[in-house]
Amino acid sequence: MKHIKIIIFIFPIILLSGCYDRVPIERTSVVSGSAQDIIDDNLLSASLEYLIFTGKEKISKTVSTQTGQSIYDIFNKRLLEAKKTYLTGTIRSLIISEDRARYGIDDIIDSFMRDQERNINTTVVVCKDKAVDIIKIEPKESNTMSSEIEDLIKSSYQTNFNQRDTNIKDLYNMRFQEGRRIMLPYIEKYKDTVKISSVAVFEKDKMIFKIPSEDVKYVNLIRNHDTLGYLNFSGEKPLESFDIYCKVNRKVKADIKNDNINYNIKITLNSLIKENSINKFKEMDKKTIDTIQDTYSKELKSKLESIIEKYKSNYGVDVFDIQKYAVAKLGKDKADYVSSKFKDSNINIEVKIKINSIGRVIR
Repeated sequence: MKHIKIIIFIFPIILLSGCYDRVPIERTSVVSGSAQDIIDDNLLSASLEYLIFTGKEKISKTVSTQTGQSIYDIFNKRLLEAKKTYLTGTIRSLIISEDRARYGIDDIIDSFMRDQERNINTTVVVCKDKAVDIIKIEPKESNTMSSEIEDLIKSSYQTNFNQRDTNIKDLYNMRFQEGRRIMLPYIEKYKDTVKISSVAVFEKDKMIFKIPSEDVKYVNLIRNHDTLGYLNFSGEKPLESFDIYCKVNRKVKADIKNDNINYNIKITLNSLIKENSINKFKEMDKKTIDTIQDTYSKELKSKLESIIEKYKSNYGVDVFDIQKYAVAKLGKDKADYVSSKFKDSNINIEVKIKINSIGRVIR
């Protein structure tokens, strides 16, 4: 009986101790997104999109902007004005303006990785114009614009061979793994919402250019493994089209001979036929399928070779994430050497379109 009384006495203490130093939800502001801008290259600007719980199941959304000399200078000023407690570990999206990205983002990476209260699964994007203008757009399909941007990026893997997500962890790995560079989704306003329009390319922590929209699909195809996308091949007549939905299997090998670096990329596209309005391919027997695979594999290879030559010779920048294979062979202390040799390297690509399904039989 004595033991039971002790248990009854201790149990409420254990149960309620987890509430110590906690704040009621009515006194909190749940931060959903962060927008990072820069003013005249000498003053940082950060905007937070957050939800406020006002009781009786009422939730309001607002955006607060503050300026300062550093991320935590801004945060400190914000706390002096705050009337509710900020929950920063709930950030869904980090939106960085192009100007801020070109200035440099090492401080952003450092603050997210160093501060244990920050969410390292936060989705990261670069945007055209001011990031605060993006985060202030009224959401159409969610409670906050940050949530919509997160959903946009996470669902985009179904097309254009985009990688499945780009979060703080990915950003950190791209920044500090030898032989790699940061590449982030680039968004912009579209009608009354936003869309992915490009990919931002960085040198160390600074954005240097964005990939033109017409090249994005092909750069992604070469760069990303296990991704999905549509490919369209035009026929001889107007509006004749052959369309396939593909899953990419990418393998890369790097060979170093006589101070020359050779990259061999093998791309296999496991494909489903989605549309075929080309008359000469109407009969889908084995011979026709073999012809299709061979014809369009050669056409795609030619396109990818021109993309490789463009970014290797004109930009001298590895947007294909292949230098890491040479660094793995030579050692991480040779990363600068590998980078300096990229423009003169040989990049060979092998392309194989493999038709796995012709779709439902309709005739």
